[in-house]
Amino acid sequence: MAGVFFSSPCARPRHCFILVIVKILWVDDEIDQFKSHLLFLESEGFSVRTASSAHEALDALAKESFNLVLLDYRMPGVDGLTLLREVKRLAPHVPVAMVTMMSDKEIMEEAVAAEAFDFIIKPIQPSQIVVLAKKVSSEEVKRKKLGRKLSEIYKTLSSLPETYQGWLAKARLLLETRMRITGEDRSAVEEVLASTNEEFARWMARNYPRLLSEGHNFSHNILERHMFPVLREGGRAVLFLVDCFRLDQFSSFLTTLSSDLRVQTADYMSILPSATSFSRNALFAGALPKEIHARHPGWLDDNQNEQTLLAENLTRHGLAGIDFTYRKLNTFEDLKRLSLSDKPLQVYIINFVDLMFHLRHELDVLKALGESVDSLLHWGDFLLKESELAFKVSSAAERGFRVFLTSDHGWVMAEKPTLIHGGGELTPGLRYKFGDSVRLVQNSGVVVRELSEWGLPAIPGAHRLLLATGYSFLVYSTDPRKYERHYKGGVFHGGISLEEMALPFIRVEK
Repeated sequence: MAGVFFSSPCARPRHCFILVIVKILWVDDEIDQFKSHLLFLESEGFSVRTASSAHEALDALAKESFNLVLLDYRMPGVDGLTLLREVKRLAPHVPVAMVTMMSDKEIMEEAVAAEAFDFIIKPIQPSQIVVLAKKVSSEEVKRKKLGRKLSEIYKTLSSLPETYQGWLAKARLLLETRMRITGEDRSAVEEVLASTNEEFARWMARNYPRLLSEGHNFSHNILERHMFPVLREGGRAVLFLVDCFRLDQFSSFLTTLSSDLRVQTADYMSILPSATSFSRNALFAGALPKEIHARHPGWLDDNQNEQTLLAENLTRHGLAGIDFTYRKLNTFEDLKRLSLSDKPLQVYIINFVDLMFHLRHELDVLKALGESVDSLLHWGDFLLKESELAFKVSSAAERGFRVFLTSDHGWVMAEKPTLIHGGGELTPGLRYKFGDSVRLVQNSGVVVRELSEWGLPAIPGAHRLLLATGYSFLVYSTDPRKYERHYKGGVFHGGISLEEMALPFIRVEK
């Protein structure tokens, strides 16, 4: 039964795990020349339907389902490439193999661009079709297995509660699933991720003040709970904080570490706004933004005082005598040249990923390198790989350090504008804006009026906060098209989404 393939060897079809019967549509204006081929394929168990014109082929595809289409390039009245595009439009997920001559190199390149699955070179041998059918059936088996896997993932997702830990579990499940799959299935996961983000934003808008008061893990308490205990016990620690790096990017990075290292991960959330001047200052200060502002007015305007904030944080927790290094690494050459000292605490801020995102927005040549979420994820992975971060982590662990990795926030790619109105805002960010009169024109986003309940200071001119949700960005209603053209596709942070807020705090040791 060559035309019937199974996912694993078995003697009886009804006992097999997956059954794939290959049904072929063979399109050729001289199909009568291949009667012997057709008889052979049918004797081998294939189901073959023939069409001698473009009209017959498209009519068959409209009425029946096929696993494979064989399409001769040289058809009367319409060239094979045009017909290929029509077939892919009508049945986008059916693999199409072009039948062509060895000399048609240019045609083959165009066919690949038009999503041809494979090629059969004339003269056609039945064995070529059998080999191709096996390849198609193997892909079909993979898709069916993945379909079941996705079904299990969606079932798990729906079973997770709408709680702090439940949302972190949803974030990891969806982001890591998206990272592992491709094609149509990835699009399905992205749709679920988008709708889950909408639910997450509504839930967070209702519950954020309560989560802070209940003491859940956020930026401002993560060092106290996960790194300071190592120092109290006399251990040594190295912290690598990668600015603007997502949970799924860290998951990818961990695969580059040596298997003999012990890795533990505790997921937590960035505070809001999920932007550097708030989340990173809070992380080093061990305090919410309103507390930082009360002690040091103006320090939330930038990140120039993190070393002092960390020193104060250590002192408050009985670690005043700890000698520590604090350094910002702005290029991957800075990280490659980094030589760890023997100080008991060393903190390194890896800024170059975030800096590249900012440069991408300004330089067209860099923008072209990262036009999708996938390319940006790979871009960040590449930068860390070239910087030899994995080697630095392994070396530190070999020397007996506990190595910690985290970020201050993740990021999203902006897709659509949310119109706002009002002037005098004090923040240039496109995912969040403070001001006294700023308001949403559209019912998309979160308005925060009680800043103190959200751990934020109320300062003159900034008694209200707008937060973008999902993949939107905030633009003024005065000239929305101008802002949309300029900022769509940009990388931003500061709003409410799983990609921005869900973060890992990773511990690596020998």
